[in-house]
Amino acid sequence: MMKNNTGGYQNEHKDIPGNPSTAKSSKIKLNKREDNAPLRLLSEQDWAFWITNGYVIIKNAVPKEQLKATVDYLWEFEEKDPKDSSTWYTPPRAEMQMKELAGTGMVETYNHSSQWENRQSPKIHQAFSDVWGTEK
Repeated sequence: MMKNNTGGYQNEHKDIPGNPSTAKSSKIKLNKREDNAPLRLLSEQDWAFWITNGYVIIKNAVPKEQLKATVDYLWEFEEKDPKDSSTWYTPPRAEMQMKELAGTGMVETYNHSSQWENRQSPKIHQAFSDVWGTEK
C-alpha cells in the first residue's frame, strides 16, 4: 500500500492478475442473490454447494470433442504425458502470476482457442451468469 495525496492509502497492485471478486481494489462482486432472483442454470442445491465450497460442477457443460481438445492442449502446455505418471509432478514451468493459485494444480492458461470455445458454451455462460448475477 502507498499513501495517496489525501492522506489515505491506495492499492499499488491494481494490475496484479486475479479473480476480481477477491481483489480488494475491485468493485465487481459475486452474486449474493439478495433479491432471491431465479437461477438460470444452477439448481438451489448447486447454489448452496457453490456458496459452501466455492465451486460447482456442471455436468456435460461442453461437448466431449471440445473437452478433449482442451485436455490435450493442457497436457501439451504443461509438457506432461497422460500415459507417463513420472511427468505429472514436475516443478512448475513458470512462476504463477495469480499467487492464490500456487500449489493448487491450476494451470495459468486463459486464451487458448479451446478455452474460448468452452466459454461460449451456453451452460458455461449460464452458470457464470448465476454466479456473477449478470448476463454480461
